[in-house]
Amino acid sequence: MRESAAAATRAAILDSAEVLFAEHGYPHVTIKRIADQAGVAPGTVYATFGAKPALVTALTARAAGDPGIGEVLAAVESATSGQEVVRLVVRQTCDLVRHHHRTMTVLADAAAVDQDIADLLRETEDLQRARFTEVAEQLEHLGALRPGVTPRDAVRILEYFVTPPSWHRMLHIGWDWESAHMFLREAVCAALLR
Repeated sequence: MRESAAAATRAAILDSAEVLFAEHGYPHVTIKRIADQAGVAPGTVYATFGAKPALVTALTARAAGDPGIGEVLAAVESATSGQEVVRLVVRQTCDLVRHHHRTMTVLADAAAVDQDIADLLRETEDLQRARFTEVAEQLEHLGALRPGVTPRDAVRILEYFVTPPSWHRMLHIGWDWESAHMFLREAVCAALLR
């Protein structure tokens, strides 16, 4: 029961921090404000997470641990065509960015003012690049890459088309999620596949 209450408190603090950071900007949100929003004492926030950078780290870890990522990587590994691989990756990145949109915004915002969080952002990008490398290797294994496109090129193409900044830019200029998903799936197929 105590573990369940602690987990609920932790989730409430993270949810409150995510909303407040996204709405007001990381530099403008205090621990007290997060505590008030979560319905806990400021000391509880400090005891649970420490200072504000630790909250961003925890939010990022929560997004990076999304179970959908592992499921899609397993599905990519057993895919039998390049089209299937691209469909899986574009759908999953759409769902991931959509679900963790605020956290990704917070991470980028906080990285601009905090060196530790800037380092965390680079680590997150490196992890994403490693996952795209797995995808590119599967496309090469399937013989699905366009002539002249190396696995390294494929990673860069995926980074260009389906990383969070690409999705955010499309939404910013007026695309809805599903239209952006369809467009990017076709664009990635055209850029990568035979």
